[in-house]
Amino acid sequence: MRSSRVALLAVAGLAAGAAAAFLMLPGATGSTEGSPTTTAPTTTTVPPWIGRHETRIGPTVFVPQGLEVEGNRLLFTYDLYPITPLAEASPESPELAAGAVPASFTLTYPGGAVSYRVLGPTQRAARFEVPVGVTPDQVQAINIDSYWLPVPGGYTIELSPSSGAWVPAAPGVRARILQVLEQATNYLVVVELEADAILTEDLAIAGEGRDWQSSSYSQIGGQRWTLDFRGETLPDPVRLTVRGVAWIEVPGGGPVDLDGMAQ
Repeated sequence: MRSSRVALLAVAGLAAGAAAAFLMLPGATGSTEGSPTTTAPTTTTVPPWIGRHETRIGPTVFVPQGLEVEGNRLLFTYDLYPITPLAEASPESPELAAGAVPASFTLTYPGGAVSYRVLGPTQRAARFEVPVGVTPDQVQAINIDSYWLPVPGGYTIELSPSSGAWVPAAPGVRARILQVLEQATNYLVVVELEADAILTEDLAIAGEGRDWQSSSYSQIGGQRWTLDFRGETLPDPVRLTVRGVAWIEVPGGGPVDLDGMAQ
């Protein structure tokens, strides 16, 4: 009898504990029907990656560094840090892993605004041509209007020396054989690249096979690669490899937080 009584008491205790736990759960209530329900507001705060004055553009953190007078211009400097560092990045050169790079800015001052276009993905400064008398403390805002995203290359393409037809070489990039120079012991094959709102300076083109000896890049007259072919007969089409990174420009970025920046 005593053991049965103990068991009943234990069951009753478990039931009471479960009821108390239920009443403590969010949304649970032991009051009568019609009692008011209060829902606590929830907020989400994204912690800073580098500092509270950073701006995130894609997978990159943009951190303003300084704004100062440089002749008749305002020099705006900044650093970039990847949110997800790549293997080749190092503390001395975080830009190697930057997943997004500013391409254009707009600076606003009392009575006007001026834009600046960044020259390339390794640049870490913007120089704004402003009227005489405009000083850093008069700057009202700086906005990132667009930025570049890297698209890795690694494609094999076929180009025809006889037709010179354009062929897709990478996302947003086209290539064609512009000229073939036949020499005594080799052929120099000139390949031209063309892209819209895309930087191709970090792309490289090389021939496939042991008959291709070297390739060199030139921006004279356009973006061109000269390939050295040492075989007996130049094939048509020729197989080439596109490697490296193409930078595709996309709109957006947003305002820069200028508070706390050295001026």
